[in-house]
Amino acid sequence: MIDPDLPKLFEDPIFDDCTPRSAQPWVGTYERLRHLHDRIGSPVPLLAGGPAERARLRSLLELTAMVDPALFHVLFLHQCMTLGPALDHGASAEDVAELASGRSVGAALMTEVGLGSSSTAIRTEAVYDPVTREFVLTSPDAAAAKYPPNVGMPGLARLAVVSARLRVSGTDHGTHLFLVPLRGGGGDPADGIAITPRPRTSLLPLDYAAVRFDGVRVPYHRWLADGAAVSAGGEFHDPLGDPRLRTARSTGWSRFAWGAVTAGLAAVARAGVALALPHAARRRTVDRWGAVAHALQRPNQQRLLFGAAARALAATVVARQVTEVSWRIPPGGGRGRGLPPAVMGELAQVKVAVDRLAHEAVERCRAACGAAGFFSENRLIEYQALTSAFHAAGGDNQLILLDAAWHMVTGDAYEPPPAARDAAGGAPGDGHGDGQPDWPLLLAARERALYERLAAAFRVAAEAGEEPSEAWHAHLDTAQAFAEAHRARVTMQVLAAQWRPEPGGGPAGAEEGVRAGLYRLLGLEAVLPHADWYAAAGLLSPATAAGLGRELTATCGRLVPYAAELVELLEVPPEVLRGPLAGVDYVRDLTE
Repeated sequence: MIDPDLPKLFEDPIFDDCTPRSAQPWVGTYERLRHLHDRIGSPVPLLAGGPAERARLRSLLELTAMVDPALFHVLFLHQCMTLGPALDHGASAEDVAELASGRSVGAALMTEVGLGSSSTAIRTEAVYDPVTREFVLTSPDAAAAKYPPNVGMPGLARLAVVSARLRVSGTDHGTHLFLVPLRGGGGDPADGIAITPRPRTSLLPLDYAAVRFDGVRVPYHRWLADGAAVSAGGEFHDPLGDPRLRTARSTGWSRFAWGAVTAGLAAVARAGVALALPHAARRRTVDRWGAVAHALQRPNQQRLLFGAAARALAATVVARQVTEVSWRIPPGGGRGRGLPPAVMGELAQVKVAVDRLAHEAVERCRAACGAAGFFSENRLIEYQALTSAFHAAGGDNQLILLDAAWHMVTGDAYEPPPAARDAAGGAPGDGHGDGQPDWPLLLAARERALYERLAAAFRVAAEAGEEPSEAWHAHLDTAQAFAEAHRARVTMQVLAAQWRPEPGGGPAGAEEGVRAGLYRLLGLEAVLPHADWYAAAGLLSPATAAGLGRELTATCGRLVPYAAELVELLEVPPEVLRGPLAGVDYVRDLTE
């Protein structure tokens, strides 16, 4: 549920036009950030509170994404990617208050421009000075520049979390985190910090920059030590005991991003549907036979838009399930190993799943709106800018999937689904007792088949004496397909628990009926591209496989009378919708 009093924050005229018109649109973005901080800022950040406060933060991020994706990007970096590790790794109360109040705007500086996947191989160095008990921060060369943090705009005080390789008495102790004031109260770069603004980008335009350090001195208290220490005599101690564990702990701050961006991505998907679905009910169209009808009466529009709605709501269900895990901070902060690797891997895969669902939802909304979907004033292209950005930001989607496939096929923690007939007591296409196939079991069958294919390829390669890397690179397509099939099955199981009607249950109300229809729609769309495989495997009859497309069209048609109820399920307050497509007279609003 969206916190009911938060939409009022966005009624102010400062949010009336968030489209990136000027040469430096981020000036308005930071003005809107100040507007929000003036109303929500406090010495105690929402992230440090209990479940109710974190739910309020999630609502704030969701609404901000709907109104202004660029502002969402700045806000989540501040509230989650800066305050998160600050709280979790033991920042001083003064620095936490500085960020929570909004007096300084946070930033996250981890990735380096010269090395892909650089977060585990950071080259920026923090060398301990035993005389002053400070750390000297240095970028050894241009390839170690932090890129591309949004810190290029002068005039703002910026306090950033910076990752650097800690050296004490010449010994490398792994990647640690530091709080570094990039710009002081006057907004100019601090001594030894070179901030090079990058040219304006078309999508999600912010003040991106490259940042280098040259002998920047960081006080001891701004080392986010997380229980580590350097004694007065220069002896280093880390409770984790291993630089590799420390590096893993430091890179684990990405969990704060995943909790935020999944919420924001699902939110823009819902907002896109909230614009496009009612618009289709108002928009007049003519077909090849000269018949005039509203767009939503057209089957192709129904498939686009109800498919978008199903994805947007599915993304929301999945995203909201991981908020608490992603943002959990032990009492007091500054101690611990962080989340277990298996949990981190699961959160990363959730980020991929939500981004794909949201991206496909917004893409379908744009397609349904025709040429209007391209223009910034109608918001959809701005929503897709956000979903596109997170194909790579917050962890590259393809690399996350490949990493997941590697661990599942080579490790011992993954248990493939049982054979479909063994699990179902018959073919999963026989149904769940509600007149439709058992979608999770069908998806599990394909997941198992891909797993067996990949595992067999690895066994053959090992018997032939091939290097694991050679075998891996020879089967990347199968590995990615396996990871995608696994995530599709897991997502469908989550939805089944909430949306699938129980066999023999009573008559469904409108809301339950809509959710059941969307569940059926997602199942059909997941299985339809592989219908021939399912038929060949004996999991669907040839007639059922051949009829999936017709059933998909019919399922969408049955949802048309419930379009208004579906829009209510999206939880998109009218206060946050802007642009001509949100109005009742789009012709007037697009022409005057």
